[in-house]
Amino acid sequence: MNAMGTLPDTTEDRTLQTKQAQYLAEQQRLSPKPGRVEPFKKYLRELEALLTHAYQIFLQGSEEEVARSYAAEWLLDNFYIVQQALRQIREGLPVGYYRKLPKLDIEPLRYPRIYGIAREIVQNATTPIDIQKVRRFIRAYQRAAPLTMGELWALPLMLRLAALGVLGQALARLTGSKAPVPARITPPPDLREETLVANSIISLHTLANQDWKAFFESVSQVEEILRTDPAQVYAHMDFKTRDRYRGAVEALALQTGKDEVQVARETIALARSVPRKKQTDSSNRAGHVGFYLVDAGRTLLETRLGYHVPFTEKVLRQLRSHPTLMYIGSALALTGSLLIALLSYTLRVGGTVAQTLAAGLLGVIPAMTLSLTLLNHWITHSLPPRILPKMAFEKGLPGDCATMVVIPVLIKSKEEIVSLLHQLELHYLGNIDPHLTFALLTDFADAPQPEMSGEAELLETLKQGIEQLNQKYRGEPSPFYLFHRAREWNAAEGCWMGWERKRGKLVEFNHLLTGGGRTSYTVKLGALEVLPRIRYVITLDADTTLPRDGARQLVATLAHPLNRAEFDPQTRAVVAGYTVLQPRVSITPTSANASLFSQIFAGDTGIDLYTRAVSDIYQDLFGEGIYTGKGIYDVAAFEQSLQGRVPDNRLLSHDLFEGIHGRAGLVTDIVLYEDYPPHYLAYTRRLHRWVRGDWQLLPWLGPRVPHVS
Repeated sequence: MNAMGTLPDTTEDRTLQTKQAQYLAEQQRLSPKPGRVEPFKKYLRELEALLTHAYQIFLQGSEEEVARSYAAEWLLDNFYIVQQALRQIREGLPVGYYRKLPKLDIEPLRYPRIYGIAREIVQNATTPIDIQKVRRFIRAYQRAAPLTMGELWALPLMLRLAALGVLGQALARLTGSKAPVPARITPPPDLREETLVANSIISLHTLANQDWKAFFESVSQVEEILRTDPAQVYAHMDFKTRDRYRGAVEALALQTGKDEVQVARETIALARSVPRKKQTDSSNRAGHVGFYLVDAGRTLLETRLGYHVPFTEKVLRQLRSHPTLMYIGSALALTGSLLIALLSYTLRVGGTVAQTLAAGLLGVIPAMTLSLTLLNHWITHSLPPRILPKMAFEKGLPGDCATMVVIPVLIKSKEEIVSLLHQLELHYLGNIDPHLTFALLTDFADAPQPEMSGEAELLETLKQGIEQLNQKYRGEPSPFYLFHRAREWNAAEGCWMGWERKRGKLVEFNHLLTGGGRTSYTVKLGALEVLPRIRYVITLDADTTLPRDGARQLVATLAHPLNRAEFDPQTRAVVAGYTVLQPRVSITPTSANASLFSQIFAGDTGIDLYTRAVSDIYQDLFGEGIYTGKGIYDVAAFEQSLQGRVPDNRLLSHDLFEGIHGRAGLVTDIVLYEDYPPHYLAYTRRLHRWVRGDWQLLPWLGPRVPHVS
């Protein structure tokens, strides 16, 4: 026995453990019945009552018996661990989940197979639970009988329950109480009660501190199969995305009656059916297992598995495949119903024909508003949030995903320069990465002359500020950049201005990155050799806050194969994936409370809303979001989607236009923060810009759209 009081893990021990696991797998017989949950819950209640009773006895009792005192000390000092384990078991085993677990054909309890395995592990141990031994036991068991993913996730709970069972029986003997009979565990006979108490509590500590996500993936056969993804993508995704894929496998297995391992293998087979040269091609999503589990290839996998889609599911899929028809049709039908009700009521109370028609005309807009509100509420509460898959870039961006965070802005004063440099520094400090750089894209405001008095000093101040940041945070390459444009004469506006204002700054910046021609950037400060390697650009407003690791999460989303843009070779339209992703934008709590106006109109800024994915009518129903100018775009794909589509001097509100042509995706589980207007005048100025921009988009709603000359 070593210094920790555990037996050495010899080759002979491992061989014996493997044989025990395989023997158990061969001996256990599953019941065709789901098993009743009440006896199991009753056992848990009785066990909890026993443990609580023993705690009360020890709390009030004397220390006459050494053994009892030793056990009492362990229980009194660690009873919170016992309570925590009981709570985790209750909360982690809801009725629906319990019923899905395969049950052993053992009366009267007919308890879950995974509990039988956990009981075997615990009752044969002379020492506290060793996670390595548990992992080895589960792997050996599955050589003879694969476990479902639901069982593997339930294993931590069942191990806790088994450890509590041993603890309960030891305490029952010490206190003269009666232990619950169902699922009784027989611990090794040569261990004294105080040792059993100590071992059980140490085991509960071990189970509480274990990374069960990593454990699950180390023993899951489905996980092992999916990691052979021909596109070599699955293993590099984040845990949530991998779990979503596994959930799709589990659902298909339940729907088809197939084994989960079989479903996973069929998915791999479909991905391998893609020509080998295309399996790892980033432009071909069909070589990736996710295409068949959560994307357009799902029907192919269902056909291969022999899944017969229920009628209600067919109807729902038809509606989802024609979202525009469904949405507009439902809105019109609901609006019509409300108007008919209004007209009927008007006639019923004695209104004339003229009064009825007037009521109908006056009721159109309120009826339509109410209809859309009700419809949006129903859809967002009926459809789950559509969360986009992500890569796992927690340890840093790969070299082929180099990204630059840019802030397009007008320079007006030294105070603004100080604020911008501070904002740029904060973005950097929250998102430090060798493949992530930060830049200001600047213009001076519209003017009657190419250069105005005092601007040279402002530009010099800005350049010095960028250089000081690079000296303060030295890196390879330098993390901070400045790109400033000269004014050009605009005959339509009758002034000197930066070409196409904000849109022009980004268009010309993309030309800098791709070498796409002449630009009006006269100041280019920073390690310019990096520019050709920039693949993604994150664009923010001056008052936008990029949260910690927000940039990395955005890149991890757009870099996933199922999110990369795929173009139709004839129409050049984006038919799958996205060129730009729009995070959810929330109001900063400080700006929301800056004035009485913002307190009233800024809306809910509760912290909970910032930490979870939320439903959005556009993304959840149409599969696309609305681009509002703050997000991440793929430089090459974004440029390709807009090439030859935007005439000069026609677009002020370019974000919506770019999002439609480039196909924008909404990332609801990543959030940016921005300030809310502090007073009504600032609010109306912003609203005026938006309305003016929206009016400029009206010509694109007609049968013929403005074209590039």
